[in-house]
Amino acid sequence: MAKLNITLSIAGQSYPMSVDAEKEELYREAARRLNEKIKEFTQVPSFKLNDCVAMAALRYSILALSTEQKGRLDDADTQAIEALSARLDEYMR
Repeated sequence: MAKLNITLSIAGQSYPMSVDAEKEELYREAARRLNEKIKEFTQVPSFKLNDCVAMAALRYSILALSTEQKGRLDDADTQAIEALSARLDEYMR
């Protein structure tokens, strides 16, 4: 597989990396979405940048875990994840 050297900007920091050419857009889209989520959390007055990054990472970790475990989750687990997501949304407002 051909490798590309790209630089992604996340929360104002540049991260050079080497990625498979066919996955370049995936990496760029992931960085774009992460930056959007970080920007949303900057609306919380008490949050510093590292808090925004941590909360964005938590949101995407919850999403990844719920996707991984979808077949293993019961209704109570799904409701708990949805409740946590709703609480995070409320906290951001």
